[in-house]
Amino acid sequence: MCEKPDPNAINITASDPDLRPNAGPFAFELANHPQDVRQNWTLSRLSGEHVQLRLKTAALASGIYQVPIMITDSGHLPMSKKSFLKVKVCPCDHHGDCVDMERIMAMGLGTGAIIGILICIILLLVLVLLSVMWMKRRDKERQAKQLLIDPEDDVRDNILKYDEEGGGEEDQDYDLSQLQQPDALEAECIKVGIRRLDERPLHHDHQYPLRSAAPHPGDIGDFIHEGMKAADNDPTAPPYDSLLVFDYEGSGSSAGSLSSLHSSSCGDQDYDYLGEWGPRFRKLADLYGGGHD
Repeated sequence: MCEKPDPNAINITASDPDLRPNAGPFAFELANHPQDVRQNWTLSRLSGEHVQLRLKTAALASGIYQVPIMITDSGHLPMSKKSFLKVKVCPCDHHGDCVDMERIMAMGLGTGAIIGILICIILLLVLVLLSVMWMKRRDKERQAKQLLIDPEDDVRDNILKYDEEGGGEEDQDYDLSQLQQPDALEAECIKVGIRRLDERPLHHDHQYPLRSAAPHPGDIGDFIHEGMKAADNDPTAPPYDSLLVFDYEGSGSSAGSLSSLHSSSCGDQDYDYLGEWGPRFRKLADLYGGGHD
């Protein structure tokens, strides 16, 4: 029996081997139990031996149903019998033929599989939507953080140079030509009284002989090397940049203690040993040694 698109009907025929009047015509009636039988089905009388079974509702699901029918003959003592009619309800095509859904489900995907695929697609779309929303929110937070950072303090994407020697540009502000010709500033330094760092401290002319500078060096390196050579060859030049190590008074000294110089009685002291200390103490030896002459 077709459920869709248009419900059809089934013709039912009854027969009795008894002779008249114990045979037909017959009475057909749907059973009272179960209760949904009369709710879903209906009988239409065609003749004394024929009736027609129809669907009473269009909401009946596809499947196989057992429809109980009570059939009664026309005898003086009527005899009744309950018969079960097996009816298959299914959707039909445009020709009115029943479509076998089990065969279609066996050939392809079932209803459960299709529903599962649809659920998976919906979940995938939800995940994609959540990912897009999360990425947009993260970009907004990043832009907000960038607005809070001072551009001068933001060192990202900047190249920092760390190979600078010295104090920076202020210490490098000089004239290279003056370094290559240092003698050109000799006259100017003497006029304004500027002390040159490549000279020794000023003393009396007769105390130490002046060392000779290199004649017109062409480069500052040659000038420095010549100055170093002149300083090394000068025996009277004091050690400006050398490390001086002093011992405690009287420890390791061949001259002995100098505490006698502070004595209140100078007449009893012998200052002849001052002459043994060399030319650097000659002035001191002349001052103290002359008292005996």
